[in-house]
Amino acid sequence: MDYLAFYQQLKKKTLQKVYLFEGEEEFIKESALSDLKKALLLGPMAMMNESVLLNPQDSDLIAVCETLPIMEDRRLVIVKEMTQLSGRGSAKNEEDEGAEEEEDKPARKKSDALSSYLSKLPDTVCLVFFARGKARGTSRLYKKIKELGGIVSFDQLEGESLVKWVAREFKGYGLLIDRQTVEHLTFACGKDLMVLKGEIAKIASYAQGQTAVTAKDIDKIATLSVDYKVFDLSDKVADGLADKALPLMEEMLRSGEQRLMLLALLQRHYRQLLFTRIMMDEGQYQSAIAGELGLPNFVARRLMNSAANYTSNQLKTAYLKCIEQEFLVKSGQIQEDGSLEQLVYALIDISRKGKGKARA
Repeated sequence: MDYLAFYQQLKKKTLQKVYLFEGEEEFIKESALSDLKKALLLGPMAMMNESVLLNPQDSDLIAVCETLPIMEDRRLVIVKEMTQLSGRGSAKNEEDEGAEEEEDKPARKKSDALSSYLSKLPDTVCLVFFARGKARGTSRLYKKIKELGGIVSFDQLEGESLVKWVAREFKGYGLLIDRQTVEHLTFACGKDLMVLKGEIAKIASYAQGQTAVTAKDIDKIATLSVDYKVFDLSDKVADGLADKALPLMEEMLRSGEQRLMLLALLQRHYRQLLFTRIMMDEGQYQSAIAGELGLPNFVARRLMNSAANYTSNQLKTAYLKCIEQEFLVKSGQIQEDGSLEQLVYALIDISRKGKGKARA
């Protein structure tokens, strides 16, 4: 089930005996665990009815699950860093069921014992296995929890779900935000909800007195991701804006960004520009370009505006220059120091020569 289905169970008070929380969205996962605690641990003995175990032995886990709650209907048992689910132990223990060596059989019996016990969990316990990221789906323990319907997936929010979450967070501060500005925010700061929550708080404080948040507010106050800064740099380079591109490049280098990484990201940007120009020549619209490149619409629009200043051959020349510069550095033919600066000057020169010659 996804986390929304879990919250439905929480709302209806139809909680299962065992769950496995897994997935990349750590913020919602932590929030769900917190909400589960609030729902289950209500009385004055709440702390006595919660147990948190780190990679326990099966016998210890079973003993805790068999312990009756105090003045409550159920106790909550949370298991973190379980080797059988994280895959940090021997992969041989559980993955190759038909190819076990004699010495692996005790480990298999251990795993089977816990898996068998899950079917006999008492009604007085809610057992939650909490995995960082994705759990190891090949393990017997994982398969047993899945068989019992206890897998809860916390995947990173995308599309409409992410837009609604961001809008709801800003609404809590009395501010509105439209879809395009949400896309700008998530492109500028990333999609990690823990990071976004902090950025939203900063932006909301800055925008107090307004009715809505703007892209300018985000650029002014948010901590921008490296990807976004490189996109901004690439945008300015592609537009031939040396007076804005060069100070931005120097600022990024002073902040500790590595030249090789920036070279690679510049190369990616010019590849996107080239594909954008080719699709524009084929008569493709913004939505089709955004879909093909897997980018938000406003990013595709910015790419189209930049690509309109070039022909596809000019962009091919620029893209090949990016590839060549990275190769020269990695092969030791030129020093890494100064390599980014050389490339940026060369790309600005290509942009200036291309101005006015491209067909929109």
